Amino acid sequence: PPPDAAPPPPTCPDGTPPRTFADGTGVLFGDIAGDFTVQTLDGPWTLSAAWTGCESYVFLVYFPDLRQTPQGVWVGDQLWDSDAVPLLTEGGPDTQYFFVSFEPDAAARAQRMEAMRNRIALALSGRGLDAAALGFPARMHFVTDRLTEVEGSVGVFINDYLDFMFRPDSLVDLGDRGQAQSPLPFTFAIDRLQRWDAGGSLAEVVGRPMIWTMAAWFSRFYDHIARTYARVEAEADATVVPLVDGRVHDRIFVSTVELPDAAVMADVDALEVDVSVTCPARNVFACSEWDRIARVDWCTDETCAERTEIARWITPYWRRGERRWLIDAAPFLGLMRAGGTHTFRVEMGPDWERGTERDARVALRFRRTGQGPLARGVTLAFTGGGFGAGYNDREPFRFTPPADAARVELVVLLSGHGQADGNNCAEWCDHRHTFSVDGQALPVIRSEQEPGTLRGCAERSGEGAIPGQWGNWAPGRAYWCPGLPVEAIRIDLTDRVTPGQESALTYTGHLGVGEPAGGDIALSAYVVWY
Repeated sequence: PPPDAAPPPPTCPDGTPPRTFADGTGVLFGDIAGDFTVQTLDGPWTLSAAWTGCESYVFLVYFPDLRQTPQGVWVGDQLWDSDAVPLLTEGGPDTQYFFVSFEPDAAARAQRMEAMRNRIALALSGRGLDAAALGFPARMHFVTDRLTEVEGSVGVFINDYLDFMFRPDSLVDLGDRGQAQSPLPFTFAIDRLQRWDAGGSLAEVVGRPMIWTMAAWFSRFYDHIARTYARVEAEADATVVPLVDGRVHDRIFVSTVELPDAAVMADVDALEVDVSVTCPARNVFACSEWDRIARVDWCTDETCAERTEIARWITPYWRRGERRWLIDAAPFLGLMRAGGTHTFRVEMGPDWERGTERDARVALRFRRTGQGPLARGVTLAFTGGGFGAGYNDREPFRFTPPADAARVELVVLLSGHGQADGNNCAEWCDHRHTFSVDGQALPVIRSEQEPGTLRGCAERSGEGAIPGQWGNWAPGRAYWCPGLPVEAIRIDLTDRVTPGQESALTYTGHLGVGEPAGGDIALSAYVVWY
């Protein structure tokens, strides 16, 4: 650049702009976390002084056994003694970790922190890992303050939460399962947007002990959130049409909205569904409990009697805080080229399930990038159903791409659900899907992650799978994860069809290479032309 050119703006390692430090006094999850100072084995550490605008901050807490009649090993001891090295090897490099104790005795706290630091150093050395390259000890802080006595926002936040936790009005009524108390904060965090986050459960699966490894995924998710916010803030040219926006209890919404007019819509080549859902509850058991199918449908009329699914995601198990995704729906722009008035249906689970309070914003984002083909038409070819005998009893779908079609695609939204005896199909099994055009088989569709892997979904936290859910969220599923979009599978058919001439599309589903054998397949398969 010329000598007098302005220097480029600073960026974080992932290319996003750094966040400016903000003053904050909030104590609720999602509030801005203010400044704090902790005393550590290496001296004082202050948030505002160390702030880069690119990092997240995860707190890992030791609670001593305060039970009056202890039975078995205390979960806090199990957690504290678990392997902490994966925090450095699996977590994002832009993360600061704070080990801190609730013990009242200062000497006991110091001894505990010394032992933890030495244990991590020995583990790194014993595994032949480069401690400095992983950020040890620079990114790990061993706090000598008592948790409730930390100066600044951390002390205020945790004291307020512990006070709430033991109030009678904090309990959540779970019906025949009794009253649920808000869990101890064995972990909590400040994300890259400087917001308090609950962190959540540290168990790999329900019934197993908590382990520090599960806290490694928090920073991956915080990076996803930061990238999502940065993208939206940078794309000032997007036309945004909200479908749901506010605090809600219901799960199904029908919204009639005004899109840009036909002249504008004619050149739009990018459509994303911007989904932001936050459980604002302080007690996680007031959040939605189950992993349910959520979707956005385009409706043929205001009653939504007939509709076309354009985006799908799966709700998380109990989890406080925000999840946010931008779901690509560009293939369905052909339904909306006329612009003007359109009706959409937003579903966040079944309407018969217990309604929970959520801050929900679901919006359509239209953009003209000049880089993508223009979707002009879409037609539904196949749907799923019970994955058993008769699933493959289907007639071919016949279609004729317009004579001026420049591109033709098969677009598939696919996820397997239910757990049949013997094979756990179709949520956990290897179900495969084969399409053919005019007798030519397309590549077999298989789940990109191995169903049943212990951490298959946890490893997708950087894609937006929200970690710390109070359920079996971490293991890999067939085509989906709790708290993650179900991305459309797109297969180019252009070289296999002739515009203006009829083609026949066939479809079969299989368990491995055998016949369907249980569960349900949620499938919407479309032919789209551009």
